[in-house]
Amino acid sequence: MDMTSQLQAQPSADGRAVVHLVGRLNDAVFSFLGPATTALAEAGIDQCVVLIDDPRGAHLKPRFHGNVELVAAPYEQKALRRWSGLSAAFRGVVSRRPLRAIHLHGLMPLLLGRGIARSFGAGAVPVYFSPHASPSLRPRGAFGALIGPLVKGILATKRQRTIVNMLEEAYTLHRVTREPIHVVEGAVPPVFFDTRRHEARRPLIVTGSRDDEPRSVELIAQLAVLLSGDDLQVAFNWIGRLGSASVARLKAANVGYFEASDDAEIALRLACGWLYLAPRSGPPGFPVFVAAAMALGLPCAVIGSPEHSDLIRDGETGFLCRTDNEVMRCIGRLIDEPLLRKQIGQAARREAENRFSPGRFRDSLFSAYELDVQTGY
Repeated sequence: MDMTSQLQAQPSADGRAVVHLVGRLNDAVFSFLGPATTALAEAGIDQCVVLIDDPRGAHLKPRFHGNVELVAAPYEQKALRRWSGLSAAFRGVVSRRPLRAIHLHGLMPLLLGRGIARSFGAGAVPVYFSPHASPSLRPRGAFGALIGPLVKGILATKRQRTIVNMLEEAYTLHRVTREPIHVVEGAVPPVFFDTRRHEARRPLIVTGSRDDEPRSVELIAQLAVLLSGDDLQVAFNWIGRLGSASVARLKAANVGYFEASDDAEIALRLACGWLYLAPRSGPPGFPVFVAAAMALGLPCAVIGSPEHSDLIRDGETGFLCRTDNEVMRCIGRLIDEPLLRKQIGQAARREAENRFSPGRFRDSLFSAYELDVQTGY
């Protein structure tokens, strides 16, 4: 089995490790896995992340904490060979080291990991599952029964108003296993809390994403054209990474595009905005950019969605809009009323500090893992 270990972790005091099985590493998964592995690594806990060496996620691997071991199974064109290689890599990891816990991220890792963990006598080891953006698990048939005896707990990024509606996958597992659902909200990197705002001289609306979102790009381009009159002098910037077609669409609408994946650069680009605009909720999961904008103290105008509604209280910490016309009205108010921008931005920052700070994330994660919050053990 050809697999590579990218980073070697420093052993913890007792040598037991938390092993994460991921599959494809993407931005949605990393928004939880990155802060989680960092928090555990800083507590001195051994960890290993087993993943497929998919080139689409190559930019994320260097962002892991230096004391997290990465074991990458080769990327194969055929799905069966790809998942077979990941299964072999995971089997090799859990068979050669003492385990503190196993954490399965996504549906396919759950299907692969549960049987392997049990076959190595890992029944006494806590096994956690995070659905992320997996297809919904169905409660009928033997599928759910296979999950029940193994899963110790479910760690999910909170994305809707209630636990019952939060994630269909997690709720299904909860009914099958009778184990608790631990809600661990996403973390915003410290740089977004530490970066000072400095509004541009003329109205600037900022938005962005880590993935290409053609529909959102189209809507931003349309808004930019509508608000491009000389009397308004409203500018738009998109921060993140996009494909060539989306970049061309933005340039045609005179929208500034800044390709950035580094958190510090993203924070500096967002900090000069007058407001943050999210015309669509984007992929399922934690709305990373909206939460980061809140941490910066940027007032946000977003289209209402389960993800956005959980982050923002309409009229208090931001504005939830139902239609594009409401988006236009919110933009107009926030541009015309500097005091409103300041009040909403400050309220958004307080909300982010209370919910998305690294310290709050660490406490929630350790509680779910049943680790001591002070020592990590």
